[in-house]
Amino acid sequence: MYATEVQRKSLRFQGIAEAATERLQDSPYQALRRISCECKYGVLFLRGRLSSFFQKQVAQEAVARVSGVTEVVNEIDVG
Repeated sequence: MYATEVQRKSLRFQGIAEAATERLQDSPYQALRRISCECKYGVLFLRGRLSSFFQKQVAQEAVARVSGVTEVVNEIDVG
């Protein structure tokens, strides 16, 4: 039973990451489409590289209200 619960949670977190990725894919900023998303226990991690801090903030704001996200850890590099 415990393994089944872990699998359900894992799939739910994968769904959150996929929803966040879709938000970035729909962005008018093409650079955001290269950002990866990973969700662990409701914490969404953003990773990749963007050319400006503005784009980094836009990416964070785009995914912050995805259902199930409790926190966004923005690990995007700027440069």
